[in-house]
Amino acid sequence: MLLRIKKSKEKNMDKEKIEKQAKEILDKFSNALDKVKKFDENFYVVRKNAEREENGKSNISFKSKLLENAPSKNEDFVVVEKRSWKNG
Repeated sequence: MLLRIKKSKEKNMDKEKIEKQAKEILDKFSNALDKVKKFDENFYVVRKNAEREENGKSNISFKSKLLENAPSKNEDFVVVEKRSWKNG
């Protein structure tokens, strides 16, 4: 029984030590972020054409490689399992 209590206390001490170290790391990181120069500007890229062309060229080699690697296919289509989202 005493051994269990001792191990339990050691686990709690380890947990407290880890929590203390994590807090110190976060505090140091927060202080470092405060020192970073802040910009009021937004940075972005302006593109002449940001949308893809419909009915553009298809990449035949990509399609053939995809179909070669597909575990299940039907003619020119990859067959996949339709499944609802599940947690875990």
